[in-house]
Amino acid sequence: MQALVRSVRQLTSQGETVVLATVAESAGSTPRPPGAKMIVRTDGTTIGTVGGGLVEAMARREAMALFDAGDGAALLFFADMTGPLAAESDMICGGGLSVLLEVAGPGGSCATAYARLDHSLQSGTRAALITRLEGAATLRAVDHGIADAPPARAVVLERLDSAMRLVEPFVPAPPLFLFGAGHVSLFTARIGAMAGFRTVVLDDRPDFANGQRFPEADRIVVLPSFEGCCQDLDITENAFVVIVTRGHLHDRTVLAQALRTPAGYVGMIGSRTKRDTIYASLLAEGFTNGDMARCHCPIGLSIGARTPEEIAISIGAELVSARARLAGTPA
Repeated sequence: MQALVRSVRQLTSQGETVVLATVAESAGSTPRPPGAKMIVRTDGTTIGTVGGGLVEAMARREAMALFDAGDGAALLFFADMTGPLAAESDMICGGGLSVLLEVAGPGGSCATAYARLDHSLQSGTRAALITRLEGAATLRAVDHGIADAPPARAVVLERLDSAMRLVEPFVPAPPLFLFGAGHVSLFTARIGAMAGFRTVVLDDRPDFANGQRFPEADRIVVLPSFEGCCQDLDITENAFVVIVTRGHLHDRTVLAQALRTPAGYVGMIGSRTKRDTIYASLLAEGFTNGDMARCHCPIGLSIGARTPEEIAISIGAELVSARARLAGTPA
C-alpha cells in the first residue's frame, strides 16, 4: 500500500490527474478487503488492484467516465459478487463491494493529502486519511485530512444525511535496514520495496548510498563509519536487519551492534566458514550462543542462488517468511 500511496504523490506532482478507486465497504466473501486501492490513469492503465475481474472492469469503466468531471468528483458504486455477471467472470465470491472513485488532480486536496500521507509512512508514523464527501446523486470530495491513526485498523465509511466520511487508517510497513549499498543490497532494496517493507539503506560510501542508485528506498543514510551504526536508529521488535556490507570486518561490526537491538530479524551474508569465524570472535567478546542463534547466516532461503539478483530473491523470500512468523501468520 505504501508503494501505491507514493505512486499517487509522484503522478500528481508530475502534473497528472488520476482516479483513485478504494474498496470502502465489503459484505460476505469478497476478493479484496476494505482499504484496497487502485489507480486509474487517463490512458486506462492501472496501478494496484481492487479485486480483478468484474470489480476492476467496473471500476475502470466508471473511472474513465469520471475524469471529465474534474478534481474532487466522486462516485460510489456497488459490485455484486453473487449475480450472473460475476458467474460469467468466474468471480462468485458470495458477497459484494462498495467502491469509491475519486478524481485526484495536481495541487488538489486529495493530492496534497496523499503527499502528507506518504511523508508520514516514510517516517514510520501511523496516520489516518479522512475524506469527506457531499452530495446525493452526485458526490464530490470536499475535504481531506490526515490525523493520527486510531488503534483500530478498520476502514470505516460513515453515512451522514447528504454527506459521507471515509476514514482509512494506514500503518507504516515494517522497517528493513540494509547495511551495505553494493550489488546485493541494490536488488534486495527493490524486492523489499515490492514486498511492502519500509527500506532504509546505510553505507559509508556516498557514491553507493544515494537516491539515484536507490530510488525505491524510503531513507538513505551515509554513515561516517559502521562503528555505532545502530545507535541513532529506531530498531524495534518489528524491524528487519540485513547485513550485506563489502567486507567481513564491516559485517562483523554491524552484527555485533545489531545483536544488541531487539530486531525481530537479523540476517548476514556469507559462507558458513565466514559465519563460524565471526561467531567465534563474538563469543570470545561475551556474546552468547543464544545471540548467535538470532542471526540468519548464510542469509536467504536455500534456492541455489548465485548472482546478486538471485541472492536478493532468496533474501526477500526469507524476509517475507520471517514477517509472517513475527505476525503469527503460518508460513
